[in-house]
Amino acid sequence: MAQHLLVVDFGTYQTTAALVAGTQVHPVPCPVTGALSRPSAVCLDGDDLLVGSAAVRRREVLPRGFAAGPRQSLDSGEPVRLGDRQASAQEVLAVFLRTLRHDAERRFGVTVDRLALTVPAAYTPHDARRSLLVALATDAGFPDVELVGDATAAVMDPYTHGDQPDGALVLVCDLGASWTVSLARMHGERPEVLAHETSGSGQDFDRLLVDDLRAALHDWLAPALQSGGDTGLHARYAAGEFVRSVKHRLADTDEVVDRMTPHAPPYRLDRAGLDRLAEPALRWLVASCRAVVARAGFTLADVGGVLLVGGASRLPAARAVLHAELGRPVRQPSEPEYAVIRGAARWAGRVAARRVPANTASWRMEPLSWDLPDGRARLVRWLVGPGQQYGPGAALAQVRTADDRVYDLTAQREGILLEHRTAAGDFLTSDTVAAVARSAKLISGDRAAKRHQMRVAGDWLLTPDHELLVECERSGAYVRMRSIATGAVVNEVRPKQRVGDGTGKVFVGPGGRLALVAWNPDGQFTVWDVASGHLTSSFKAASNNRPVKVLVHEGQWRLIAEADRKVHVGRYVRDVATMWDLGTGTVVEEMVGEDLHRRYDGYAEHSPHDGFAPQCDSPDGRLRAGAAGNAVWLHESGTDEEVFRTDIAAARSVRTAFSADGHHLLARWSTADTTCVDVWQV
Repeated sequence: MAQHLLVVDFGTYQTTAALVAGTQVHPVPCPVTGALSRPSAVCLDGDDLLVGSAAVRRREVLPRGFAAGPRQSLDSGEPVRLGDRQASAQEVLAVFLRTLRHDAERRFGVTVDRLALTVPAAYTPHDARRSLLVALATDAGFPDVELVGDATAAVMDPYTHGDQPDGALVLVCDLGASWTVSLARMHGERPEVLAHETSGSGQDFDRLLVDDLRAALHDWLAPALQSGGDTGLHARYAAGEFVRSVKHRLADTDEVVDRMTPHAPPYRLDRAGLDRLAEPALRWLVASCRAVVARAGFTLADVGGVLLVGGASRLPAARAVLHAELGRPVRQPSEPEYAVIRGAARWAGRVAARRVPANTASWRMEPLSWDLPDGRARLVRWLVGPGQQYGPGAALAQVRTADDRVYDLTAQREGILLEHRTAAGDFLTSDTVAAVARSAKLISGDRAAKRHQMRVAGDWLLTPDHELLVECERSGAYVRMRSIATGAVVNEVRPKQRVGDGTGKVFVGPGGRLALVAWNPDGQFTVWDVASGHLTSSFKAASNNRPVKVLVHEGQWRLIAEADRKVHVGRYVRDVATMWDLGTGTVVEEMVGEDLHRRYDGYAEHSPHDGFAPQCDSPDGRLRAGAAGNAVWLHESGTDEEVFRTDIAAARSVRTAFSADGHHLLARWSTADTTCVDVWQV
């Protein structure tokens, strides 16, 4: 089942959230207004802490219990003042998170599993404020919260149009309540921020707008702002919200004329006036872009482009000034105020890729370790406790990297976790043994699973690479190559020229190629390449030299056929044999003599390289198999502990082998008229 992730961008003025389910991203709108964002505000109403639009609505009645921008208190370390009470930024933001989670779950009818929070570029790794965010998210029920920087999220916004190649440099200008310039280098799904600079230019700009409003409406507004008490608070809140509204509307029109309240005098502001008020902030923005690039050791010519995001990026002059002063292309996505949340949602949606499989161990009592991103991470929590069983691919634990990405540490295979060696909160490195586990199948006494048994009136051997089984019918009528795992036929050779009532055996020829050597009682020999099915040579013994014993030397690729007659040499009777070159079919030597078998060194009736042996080791060296009488056994190599044993009734000449991948144990054995192969999955 897909996980549901909540992504939250806490801004000074507005907070946005989105629900990520697989590849789908769903904005979490404000339940009061239906807008895609909600005010970053809280209000204490008795014992209840209201957040967002609900807080703004109660502000009219409880202005002293109202506070805006609670994340700023996290930056300053000052408490959030709510009337006669005060609360820490962590407490207030944790309530905000619980409310957002509740809104998302109620709207979409799902359970939110994980959380990702955006953080300003100033929250560098090891910044104490990151730890505070992680702690408050843990209190809100998200111990595996992940943090993503605003600049990283902005460049991952799918609406920025024009993904940059790896290694490209991008200047990110994020114009919110604070203005931040960051230089990012693209690295696929993990952009790297090389340098950044932040100022309060956004708030300074808003203060200039309020000052302009106060000057224009002096006789009406100044007394309210200076009156103090609830009236002064109402006037200050209303003035700030009004000028921000006027500023945003000037992105689409040349002039705005509006009233703060129905009884207020009209206020007029045009683009020229807005540009004049924004000029100091834009001057800082250009200078900061140059400084950040230089601080990172680059020049503007190295920068691929400028990305302009944030609510204040709608300023008509911002894009023009950056392009004119920096000489680099400027990109601005649609609805730039949502670029960070969109990019953060895309980033969070890659959580499935942040999984680290356990290193393969070579012991039955398995130490669990992982190759960690950057080689080091802090253990967040164990998801599987001692004594608990888990399946292959299960998440056993979670770790947090220095940049607050959370990775799931997963199991390569099933097991039972026996002991934690590292506690939550401690650091892990790639060579740390974090825990010890053992195979659940071995503990429960499960036997290796028998997959199938195959029989032939002939012989079996393995291909030299142990990838396939070779079935050779004794008359040479066919040779089949079969999958070890399934027993399915993957190739078959049926010689076009039948040798009739004959014999066929498979040998390993030059270059490791398998060849069928077949002959009939009249001494007609043929050699077939098993892979292609082509006839490679043929030859015939003399009419009076009918073969009674046929031997092959695989290294020399020669055949000796001992005839069923003897010759008289003087007063002695001698054996007769002929040696052929199997590649050409030519006679190498006519052999006459006493005890010819002495000359048969290296020749055999069957391939000595059939892949089976009385004992054998698995490819990774962990297991050893063998036969004792009609029993097949499987031991651990290091401890000689028996893992598996089975008896094969009526078996003779039992020999064993492993498949190339080590996943299957094979036993070849014979009866009076057939040869069999049993296959177990181990």
